[in-house]
Amino acid sequence: MSADEPTTPTPDTVYRAGVVDVFRDVARLHEGPPVVRRADGGAAVLTMDAVRAVTKRRDVHSMDPVSVEMISQVMGAGRPLIPLMLDGDEHTKYRRLLDPLFAPAKMRALESDIAELAHALIDDFAASGEVELFGAFCEPLPSQIFLRLLGLPASDLDFLLWFKNGIIRPDDEEHRAAASPKLIEYLYAELDRRAALDHPGDDLIGGFMTAEVDGHGLTREDVIDITFLLIMAGLDTVAASLSCMIDWLARNPEQRQRLIDDPELTPAAVEELMRVMTPVVGGGRHAVGDFVIGGVEIHAGDALGVSWAAANMDPTIFEDPTRVDFDRASNPHIAFASGFHRCLGSHLARVELWTALNVLHDRIPDYRIDPDAIPGYNNTAIRTVDPLPLRFTPR
Repeated sequence: MSADEPTTPTPDTVYRAGVVDVFRDVARLHEGPPVVRRADGGAAVLTMDAVRAVTKRRDVHSMDPVSVEMISQVMGAGRPLIPLMLDGDEHTKYRRLLDPLFAPAKMRALESDIAELAHALIDDFAASGEVELFGAFCEPLPSQIFLRLLGLPASDLDFLLWFKNGIIRPDDEEHRAAASPKLIEYLYAELDRRAALDHPGDDLIGGFMTAEVDGHGLTREDVIDITFLLIMAGLDTVAASLSCMIDWLARNPEQRQRLIDDPELTPAAVEELMRVMTPVVGGGRHAVGDFVIGGVEIHAGDALGVSWAAANMDPTIFEDPTRVDFDRASNPHIAFASGFHRCLGSHLARVELWTALNVLHDRIPDYRIDPDAIPGYNNTAIRTVDPLPLRFTPR
């Protein structure tokens, strides 16, 4: 840290662009109290116990009503995205529909398809000896798999990535403003196309069009609000996770060699790297009741920031938390969040990450950071390494 920055990082200053292995600064958040008041009057929740407790409270909601209305306009059709912006019984109702669609066994069945696509993507650059891997591999792999699940054509990927980036990392204000309306228009056209068929399809969107919740079918608006959220999440977070993992393994060849020598170790390595890298660094919550957490009085109306990344560096839970240890006997990380809004796609993400790393290590095992290029370390909101310039022995 530079001389003009505080000696001990704070939740407001720790996530800075360009920092390699920012988790070391994140770990130092535990030098202070488990819950701290922020400059805006809200509270940052940092320890594992405090984060788990807050996210299991029924008097803590996903966001406040004003934010729901505002974000619904920016990231949708003016309605709450399902199930992200719902709480209580309404949230539970839709999770009962969605959770079985992403069950572990269903996701493991995709492993061969993921491996086949990974090989095809690597075929395009394996002979060159160098690649910008985020754009060539990390982003298209999970994105194309997710489009297959939804039943959307691969030819639409560029448009859908343009939409996703317009919400998460817009090029400019025009890009941000145009993204959501364009996707809503696209999804209505897709539902119209399917409605004209004898059967809407055996994919996720087709399933939503025929599903029932509490004895009632989903409306077209329900289907769009669910699909909007799935596209936004499914096309970004796994790509971000994969880029962070490959960057770290490129800079730690001894640990990478362990996975090359023993691919069965890869699932444990993924769990440990998810803990340390935690791509989605935190989430917002809204108190609707009064309670005390970590010695801090929380009042109805308070904004809460729960830090998955800080909780995953909690020294009371993880011995020597900044050490990357593929052999940890216990790894109860919450990189996929915790509580009622735990990540719907965590089982899919795991299979994609295991498979992608094993195929990459089989095809180009000696990859390393290109010494003539600079990786793009983005440590805010969703941690990503983009670009991710690599060199390797051509094959």
